[in-house]
Amino acid sequence: MKLNTIRKRALEASSALNVLALVGAGVFASVALPTVASAQDVTAGSLSGTVTDDSGNPVSGAAISVESSERGFSRTTTTNANGNFSLSQLPIGNYAVTITAPGYQTTRSENVGVNLGGSNYNFPVSAVVTEGDVIVVTGRAVRTVDFSGTATGAVFNVQNVVENIPVPRNIEAIQLLTPGVTSGDSAFGGVSISGSSVAENVYYINGMNITNFRTFVGGTTVPFEFYDQVQVKTGGYQAEFGRNTGGAVIALTRSGGNEFHGGFNASYIPDSTRETVPNTYSQNNSLDKRTQIEGNLWLSGPILADRLFFFGFFNPRHFTQSDTARVEDQDEQGNLLGTYTDTTLTSRKTNDPFYGGKLDLNLFDGHRVEATYFNDSQDEIVNQTVLDTGESTRTTNFAGGSNMIFKYTGAFTDWLTLSALYGKSKFDQTSQGDADTVPYVLDGRSGSLVYQAGNPAGVIDTGRDTRENYRVDADISFDMLGSHNVRMGFDRENLTAINTTQYSGGTYYRYYRSGANGAQGGLIDPNTDYVRVRDLQSGGEFGSKNTAFYIQDDWDVTDQINLSLGVRNDKFENSDGNGNTFTTLKNQWQPRIGINFDPTGEKRARLSAFYGRYYIPVAANTNIRLAGAEFFTEDYYTLPVDGNGNYNGSLVNPTLGTKVVANILGDGEVVPASTLVSKNLSPQYLDEFIVGGEYNVSSLVKLSANFTYRKLGAVLEDVDFDGSGSYNSITEAYCATQTLEWCSPDAVPSFGSGGYVLLNPGKDLIVDAVDENGELHELTIPNSFFNLPKAKRNYYAAEFKMERAFDGIWGLNASYVWARSKGNYEGGVKSDNGQDDTGLTQDFDELGWMDGASGYLPNHRTHTFKVFGNVKPVDNFNLGFNAIVQSPRKFGCVGTYPVGDGRATDDLAASWYCNAQIEAGNVEGTLNEPVGRGNVFDSDWTKRIDLSAAYTIPFPSTDGGVTLRMDVFNVFNFKSKLDFNEFGDLDDQDVINPYYQRVTSFQTGRYFRFGISGQF
Repeated sequence: MKLNTIRKRALEASSALNVLALVGAGVFASVALPTVASAQDVTAGSLSGTVTDDSGNPVSGAAISVESSERGFSRTTTTNANGNFSLSQLPIGNYAVTITAPGYQTTRSENVGVNLGGSNYNFPVSAVVTEGDVIVVTGRAVRTVDFSGTATGAVFNVQNVVENIPVPRNIEAIQLLTPGVTSGDSAFGGVSISGSSVAENVYYINGMNITNFRTFVGGTTVPFEFYDQVQVKTGGYQAEFGRNTGGAVIALTRSGGNEFHGGFNASYIPDSTRETVPNTYSQNNSLDKRTQIEGNLWLSGPILADRLFFFGFFNPRHFTQSDTARVEDQDEQGNLLGTYTDTTLTSRKTNDPFYGGKLDLNLFDGHRVEATYFNDSQDEIVNQTVLDTGESTRTTNFAGGSNMIFKYTGAFTDWLTLSALYGKSKFDQTSQGDADTVPYVLDGRSGSLVYQAGNPAGVIDTGRDTRENYRVDADISFDMLGSHNVRMGFDRENLTAINTTQYSGGTYYRYYRSGANGAQGGLIDPNTDYVRVRDLQSGGEFGSKNTAFYIQDDWDVTDQINLSLGVRNDKFENSDGNGNTFTTLKNQWQPRIGINFDPTGEKRARLSAFYGRYYIPVAANTNIRLAGAEFFTEDYYTLPVDGNGNYNGSLVNPTLGTKVVANILGDGEVVPASTLVSKNLSPQYLDEFIVGGEYNVSSLVKLSANFTYRKLGAVLEDVDFDGSGSYNSITEAYCATQTLEWCSPDAVPSFGSGGYVLLNPGKDLIVDAVDENGELHELTIPNSFFNLPKAKRNYYAAEFKMERAFDGIWGLNASYVWARSKGNYEGGVKSDNGQDDTGLTQDFDELGWMDGASGYLPNHRTHTFKVFGNVKPVDNFNLGFNAIVQSPRKFGCVGTYPVGDGRATDDLAASWYCNAQIEAGNVEGTLNEPVGRGNVFDSDWTKRIDLSAAYTIPFPSTDGGVTLRMDVFNVFNFKSKLDFNEFGDLDDQDVINPYYQRVTSFQTGRYFRFGISGQF
């Protein structure tokens, strides 16, 4: 064969717009799903296409050769009767596609991009005009509309984002570019995807699940520049993806190739350029300091040409910050004076580098092995100083660890591809400090909590998490009543969490001052100092096993109709601290059904519909808290006072008065699982419905719209059946209606951990109860007796998006999302009180706390506008922009339960009643009626515009030269109030909280980031 000598020129001239569209797609593309049936994958992409002649008719039997000169391998296949072909499990990157068919000119298309999730094209070929030598002509592969699969979200080429868009250098920033993604509460960060909590997402790196399996909040921390591509799935995904009821974030790391490449970058965020945000009642933000210095070094290339490649990465980093807490001064009557006293100075420092790399081995064409290793250990050193005494404590929080992933992929024929993966990760969960032997002390007598002594973390945790992951996947393509690509697989995770927990010094002292009506049911006199004393010792080794198998058929019924038919089955097994079975939840069937319709027959438009169900496993936190050997006591004491009624003794070693309350929350024994977990337990699940479509206006511009409804099904939460103080025992009340020997007015069995049992709210309790002789009896308490409401969360969203791919001059991505999230349950976390105790949040603990709990949830935002893109007005100069405008979060009023009917304790602000605020006229409502969630006041609108400017100094010896960069975040220094104190009453007090509705966090002020980068 002769190569056409003007091939390169022809490509540049005749296909300029198409090529530019492909180049820009990495930054601005939405989820790239194939045109013909093609399976999804967590570690690779797929290439699908249709070969057509000059009249647009399909060309069957065409030979397709896909080559990667960078990776040194090729794959082959042929088109079916409809002119379609598909190749699965291809490494992402650019390929040359050569098409040969009898009677047609051999056509070669260069730089055909394959992205995460798949890529689809139309490949036109022309008939042979004259006899003679075969001429290879330049092809014009045209990217067509997504047609197979129904996932919503976005795919990002991370290196393009780094170069062109002003974003913080973390995975959350990538996710937040995606429509339907919202920042989580300031207490724990993370992102909410499609209305779910931050504890419901799943994260993959190179096919390995790296989600934090204790709480499901976040995952392994990896530097931005270590990634190659990141796909954010916000819904509609296929059966391969599971173990979440939020979104799926799939990341691939960078790899080496046949050419040596290297580079560096460094960024500096000086404290001197940061604008401070206003002070709050508890934080003197004017004294905050933040400095961040980070660098990245990488090198890649061949070890053996066309066979073995490497990529190495090193990330030195230095992060420091300091914060100053303060308390508002009071007069002798307890009135706030509007002046403040700084109380503690907390500084944090992290210096540990990240390092990692990847090896890729081509065994032979179609067969490859990948090995990835990285270490993300981070030791955060925390120094906390009590300013009035000068006493300082030092704590080290250990996190992260080693991660290794091995994967084999083999294309045995053009219709069968197999892959196998093994991965292992370790994550430290330890906090140690020089004040570990000192009791933890918080003083809340002034109305706000003030740290006094002990390890600032409060508890001393020692632990390590280990995950082993095994999976096997197969792709099979065949024709039968249309074209099919069937993907099936098996996945197994073995999880181990080793944990020991105790309070600093073994004891936690929290000081209170009672209100005008006293406290603890009248056992504490009005306006009196008292103390709660807690002792905690817990620990054990807790195992979990998550197993799944799935099958998914992407079926092109005709050229205009595609069916995506899948089902997934999950099994979740958790063990207690003695290694015995804690929960076994099996046969969790999850249908994933989608349909796509091409109304034009030209692959320019798509209409789609989807229904799917998703399950999430039992968090290891649930095992640790409920099923460990936990000794946990809680006692309340009066304190000796002076003539003014004040306690002036030691706070660290207090002089205790009379013990007025004694609670045993855990007796130190591992309780049998049958007494802890309701026997009709189901895992948390969510049902999702999506209808939508997209339209390619041109080779550069695409419009899309999606309408989503999500409904939360069963959830797992703990409920207190024993009662204490003013909260009645449900078990005792039920047995008062029975005549059994072991359950009657004179005999009340026990069960649970301190009376807490894991169940699905809204369902009956079925549990083994222990009688006074230690014998077990199955006890059923109908939900109709205790009337615990079912968990509810309904999410509605309408998403509209416009993408204008970069054409060498400018590109733009704009989206608007209208959403509504209402219910009585946020998810695995509780933003109202900053609790990330997944599976065991305060929700549903006591019956009365759920009154008025339905309303706008913390992740509800009615309107969200996002715009980002870049402009290159001249060569070597780039201007980037990133903006968001988002409507407020809604807040309610949390207070003590006032009714006095025994449905909830009256000495803890955990309900949606706020009588003190109503009596003061600060909140509208009726006494002894819940004020409710999300209907009292709003935060500010979030408004942020970020800009960047970069200039590249060209050097003949380098590919990209050296780039100087400056990013300005929050250019206009907006200071939106984002989070507030939502507590209307104070614990144990029938008085208003003076800090109710006062801001606790502001939007980050304007700051600058300076950077330099270079590569060869």
